[in-house]
Amino acid sequence: MYQYILSGVNIMIPYSNYFVENYHTYYEDIADRNLKSLRLITTLGFLMGIPLILISLFLESFLNATIPYIIISAASVFLNILAKTYLKAHKRLIPAALYTMAAIILGVSVYLGTIMQPELNAVTFIVFLVGLPLFIVDIPSRICMFMGIFCVIFCIFSKIYKTPYTASYDIINTVVFYLLSIFTSHQFNYLNFQQIMSNNILEIQRDTDKLTGLWNRGFCERKITSHLSRPNAQGALLVIDIDNFKLVNDSGGHDCGDQVLKEVGAVLQETFRSSDIIGRIGGDEFLIFLPDCSSDDVPRGRIVQFLEAINAINTAADRELPQIGASIGIALSPADGTTFRELFKHADEALYLSKQNGKNQYAFYHILT
Repeated sequence: MYQYILSGVNIMIPYSNYFVENYHTYYEDIADRNLKSLRLITTLGFLMGIPLILISLFLESFLNATIPYIIISAASVFLNILAKTYLKAHKRLIPAALYTMAAIILGVSVYLGTIMQPELNAVTFIVFLVGLPLFIVDIPSRICMFMGIFCVIFCIFSKIYKTPYTASYDIINTVVFYLLSIFTSHQFNYLNFQQIMSNNILEIQRDTDKLTGLWNRGFCERKITSHLSRPNAQGALLVIDIDNFKLVNDSGGHDCGDQVLKEVGAVLQETFRSSDIIGRIGGDEFLIFLPDCSSDDVPRGRIVQFLEAINAINTAADRELPQIGASIGIALSPADGTTFRELFKHADEALYLSKQNGKNQYAFYHILT
């Protein structure tokens, strides 16, 4: 039996390595998929558990199964509530909750198929052995080991509580359906993972500005709104307008203007942190949001560095174009607003002040108030 478990794991190693390489990249999406599975399994567990409890109370032959059914129903209710509340904000615990529910179901099926009904072949355990892995998106070798442990436990209990003939029949069934379980879970895992990757690529394409590769306005607004909705959220919103960009388009053409925008986008990515939200919100306007940034933490040095880099574009480019610069307006949360619209409006007003004061500089909204 043990060699079949190990061979099953070895079958999955190549795909498992591929999955591990990408697992953390798409962890949020995988966690969301597993959370839906947890809610479905726990809902079904409760809906099936309650009738079985009532049946076991009235039928003497099922009386010994009352407690296992109560355990499944209680665990289903508890984990379903947890899935709808706590686990949404603590996604790292979703796999543990999902495996816990699966372990309870498999444990009860082992009890029902061996101790409670030693004279019968264990159909319930086989059904869950094949069916449960289809609801789990995880590293394949981990699923194989988890299911393999319960296969070994089931075979040991069969040897202890059943006749040699019945036990042998159960062990053969367990090996065959364990290998089938590996194959089907592999296929479903692969399909789920491919769908997650495809959805992620589509979301990135939807949320990305095609010219610069930065985030677009819609994505920036959603991400900033999400951050500002947290308790005691802080942040700095920078709205940037490229000075004299219309003259660049007029003199060099739109292709030349597009190249300038790409260079500005590259400078923004080089200057600011990867954790900052950087986007192009239309035309020659850009946006940067610095999360968890108070008035004392605003990186003025980085802003000056960005302005200097923009000036360097004028000299580095092998073309004769009007001189460009960057005017920047800055609004702080919560002092200048607690929503995206408030911050953007105030940062835009500060941007207008930068333009009035001679362009190619930055201004804070609180100076206006």
